[in-house]
Amino acid sequence: MDNNFCVVYSTSTRPKRHFHAVFSLASRLLIQIRMNTSPAPTNTTNDVSSPGQAESLASIVDYILSRFHEPLRRDLPGLVENARQVEAQAATSPLAPVGLTAHLEQIRLAVESHLAKEEQILFPLIVAGRGRNALMPIRVMMTEHDDHTENLRRTRELTHEFALPSDASAECRALYQDLQHLEDELGKHIELENKVLFPRALEGER
Repeated sequence: MDNNFCVVYSTSTRPKRHFHAVFSLASRLLIQIRMNTSPAPTNTTNDVSSPGQAESLASIVDYILSRFHEPLRRDLPGLVENARQVEAQAATSPLAPVGLTAHLEQIRLAVESHLAKEEQILFPLIVAGRGRNALMPIRVMMTEHDDHTENLRRTRELTHEFALPSDASAECRALYQDLQHLEDELGKHIELENKVLFPRALEGER
């Protein structure tokens, strides 16, 4: 596990200048988040991906766990196996998704590691109202969010923007539909954390 997740600051062991440095860094990160994202409004539509600012952080964490974490753990292994089958079927096609299986396996490992870090370290800090102490975990999570976004871009590249061969099998059509769903769900997951959960946690809400 990333060493940044083991950082816990104690007033009895850290000099004041260290706290000033940490506070300054947290402030800069919060400003950066606000500059890069507009505040998410209270959800007044049927968009279940956006609990909004009116919810407590504990409620948002519970929502993220059930709405995103559980389905990701359930679905990613199947995507890898389906890709293996489709890649073999389409091996001779100009639109064959060469390398897709290995790429999705890397995504699975990266996402599962990411979920574990959030569940074991970051989310408990946030729910306890100690988000201000979670500067480094949040920075790591946001960096990994960027990595996930890049991996999704690479998935589109390997599938030729999800272009189906003229003789595409039912398995290929289903896989590409599932991959587009994965892209949509990961995007909503990342947006909710980056725009709502993390900024509020850094302000010490709970």
